Amino acid sequence: MLDISYFLSTAYILLPSLPITFFIALFSFFIGGLLGFFMALGKIYNVFMLNIFIVVFVSFFRSTPLLVQLLMFYYGIPILLRHFDMQIDISSIDAIYYALFVFSLYASAYMCEIFRSAILAIDKGQLDAARSIGMSESQVLIRIVLPQAIMITLPNLLNFFILQLKNTSLCSIITVPELMGIADIESGRSSKFLEVYFMAALMYWGMCVLLEILFSKLEKIFKKYKKSYI
Repeated sequence: MLDISYFLSTAYILLPSLPITFFIALFSFFIGGLLGFFMALGKIYNVFMLNIFIVVFVSFFRSTPLLVQLLMFYYGIPILLRHFDMQIDISSIDAIYYALFVFSLYASAYMCEIFRSAILAIDKGQLDAARSIGMSESQVLIRIVLPQAIMITLPNLLNFFILQLKNTSLCSIITVPELMGIADIESGRSSKFLEVYFMAALMYWGMCVLLEILFSKLEKIFKKYKKSYI
């Protein structure tokens, strides 16, 4: 039987974990976006050795589960350091830093492809016209490519952010005290798994619904800007 009073009280227990949850999603989204954008340019301009690295990197992080990546880095880095007899003590490094590192790499692989497809979707005639009037490659990128690429990628980027927010639940496996991590601790303490996880599910749902409403309004604003830009 569902314990309603305890179920409602779990909201106050889980609420303090939301800032960490959002921080992991936001940090990895922006750092991953920055890395992904430059990797997209590397693939488009076909910088030889860099291009090979980017292709392998993107393939690995898009083709392996995020959970496996978290465990691989969290447990694997200390093992590698011991294997190569490197006297570096990383036992004091908080698990959240591993989460931020892995989530940023994961995001960069996906956002690389999002940016690459958007840049390639821009009419090449515009780029040729810009070059013909004497614009440099950097001017073409900043004035022609970026404004249109952002508008093209916006829906995919916003959807990816929501996905990344939900992915933060995996951080609980390496003891990061985000929403799912605190839910695991509380459910283990009280043995009331249904109440705790149901409240956690409602919180994830609520965050995603609010973000969808916010992003919907943001897309409408950018659509108006797109019309005025064109």
